[in-house]
Amino acid sequence: MAVRKANKTDKDQIQALMDELNLFRKKIFSPKNQKFHERINPYPLLKNKDLDESYIFVAVDDSEKIIGFIQGSTHQRKNHKLNKLGYIDELYVKEEARGKGIAKNLFSELESEFKNQGCNHMTTHTDFENELSQRFYLQAGMHKATIELWKEL
Repeated sequence: MAVRKANKTDKDQIQALMDELNLFRKKIFSPKNQKFHERINPYPLLKNKDLDESYIFVAVDDSEKIIGFIQGSTHQRKNHKLNKLGYIDELYVKEEARGKGIAKNLFSELESEFKNQGCNHMTTHTDFENELSQRFYLQAGMHKATIELWKEL
């Protein structure tokens, strides 16, 4: 297994993993939160521009098949001491490849990239029901900062 920066030829494999991730999310949402997460339109397809404008790293097996990916972006936060944010947009590892340190390696690669870009902190959001994700991020040294609440009107 190796981790490398994604390129345009990886787009279809990454898109397939994004679709798999979204199916996984649907399985873990409680019935009361299904409606909150439901979309009118599917997630937009990954574009070449996304590979240029965000930071995407992939984990590949010996045959160069992508078995996991992480996508991040950077943002400025006005009026904050921690003003340059590295944001983890997505992180996913195929179920059969989990437990081998792949997510940790992807996370470390993106964290290093954020540091190189001058970020002074990084954040992400995860679904309340996604305890696997929450455990991973806490073990990676992240801390809980906010809780999002919702109510249908």
